[in-house]
Amino acid sequence: SSGINAEYGDIPLSEPFHRWLLGTHEKMGLVTIKDIDEVLHSSLKQIEVFALQKDVISKRHGITEEERAELISQIRDDEGASLEDYCLDFVLPGNGEVELCPGGRETPLTIHNVEDYLCAVVNFTLKEGVRKQMEAVRTGFSSVMPLSNLQLFYANEMQTLLCGAGEGSWDEEELKTAIQPDHGYTAQSSAVKFLVQVMTSLSSEEQRSFLKFVTGCPRLPVGGFTALHPRFTVVKKSVDGLPDNYLPSVMTCVNYLKLPDYSTAEILREKLMVAVEEGQNSFHLS
Repeated sequence: SSGINAEYGDIPLSEPFHRWLLGTHEKMGLVTIKDIDEVLHSSLKQIEVFALQKDVISKRHGITEEERAELISQIRDDEGASLEDYCLDFVLPGNGEVELCPGGRETPLTIHNVEDYLCAVVNFTLKEGVRKQMEAVRTGFSSVMPLSNLQLFYANEMQTLLCGAGEGSWDEEELKTAIQPDHGYTAQSSAVKFLVQVMTSLSSEEQRSFLKFVTGCPRLPVGGFTALHPRFTVVKKSVDGLPDNYLPSVMTCVNYLKLPDYSTAEILREKLMVAVEEGQNSFHLS
């Protein structure tokens, strides 16, 4: 449905996911883990400090091999702990059932194999541990579109391509250009000006809720509001009585907002936010 209607999915896909689609996953390293697990990344960075210090000592000139080995064995973290004090084995962090090498449960992490440990964790987390699933994703994706068509993009562009634009401040001039007043409203109507004023003041979470209320998707397409199709249209809602007592309503399938002629921006914001909250995942305000 999303493909047919040119809608965007609200899916928090990671950069490693996109790199698998692009076929650049084999080049992923420790830094990429931060995109999927910040806690694991922080832990591995702490262990990496030992590897970096070891590398510096290994390249030092003017010392004997015995002195080099002694300096390496004395490497400690900021708390005075050695790598052996961490009591880690060659098993996947957070999942002791997965061994990172044959006999991994009986292979302790030491200063002598720290590089192998880091490579093994990164390799399993980003590559081998998800290879079967990601190859299935690639096969499914290629049945809809040749993967070669994606080679025009970088991994950090894929999220926008597949899921639309992320959050950011909404520019007043862009909104004025994008909004199409109709059926009782013009660009000079006070209610339209109030709406633009309110929209530029929305927080990121309020933006997502507003977009889902009006368009059915919490993210904008590439190009922002001006790329919406059909255009974002605001029309005057006919009411019996004082407009300030009524809520706005929408026709989500055509990005159509029916807005009462509110007397102030404050009232518009209040009524709009009530409608946005009450109208999520329902049709009684459509």
